[in-house]
Amino acid sequence: MKKGNAAVFYDVDGTLVQTNILHVYVYYALRLPKISERARKVLLVMLFTPLYMLVDQMSRTVFNKLFYKNYKGIPEERLRIMGKELVREGLLPNVYRDAMDRIKKAKKMGLTQVLVTGSLDFAMKPFAKELGLDFVIANSLEMKAGIATGNMTPPILAGREKLKAMRAFAAEHDIDLAHSYAFADSKYDLEMLEAVGYPVAVNPDSGLRKIAESRGWPVVNFS
Repeated sequence: MKKGNAAVFYDVDGTLVQTNILHVYVYYALRLPKISERARKVLLVMLFTPLYMLVDQMSRTVFNKLFYKNYKGIPEERLRIMGKELVREGLLPNVYRDAMDRIKKAKKMGLTQVLVTGSLDFAMKPFAKELGLDFVIANSLEMKAGIATGNMTPPILAGREKLKAMRAFAAEHDIDLAHSYAFADSKYDLEMLEAVGYPVAVNPDSGLRKIAESRGWPVVNFS
């Protein structure tokens, strides 16, 4: 793995790919072995989607805690297997072409490339490997006897916790954040963008777009 004095940090959902954690969960649920379990999990998540959206507007951390309860009861080994399938069938086909160009450019620049995401590590680790990225900072699920409990392993990566994770990573790997880059799409990633010298708003939501424009940050639209 390459190391240097500068890095580039990427959010994933909406930044590198068109998918989000709802799409990912439905992918997992539809591939559970029992038809009744598939139907129950998909129905529940569809039923509660308006609630999830409301909670997400108030707190991304609370949203993560609530949403990942849906994974309760899924075996760890199955999550790992499906994570690789998800990367191949669900994520790679939905990577923005412009995102791939940026990744290739960053590699030529010798930058250490890092995923910083609220998505789960089961899929993010093989996803990063396929993209040729160096490190992954992602959420993980608590397991007991090889089964997901529905709880998350702290820290829960959202908002300020992403910032703390980036600072810890920078300290460990001798990264100068002032000379580093970050790409993200949401106002919830503001701390992540503020942490670096070269923040970039990608396909930004209205909140982030206003902030980026007021601060003179680059705003790009990946296709």
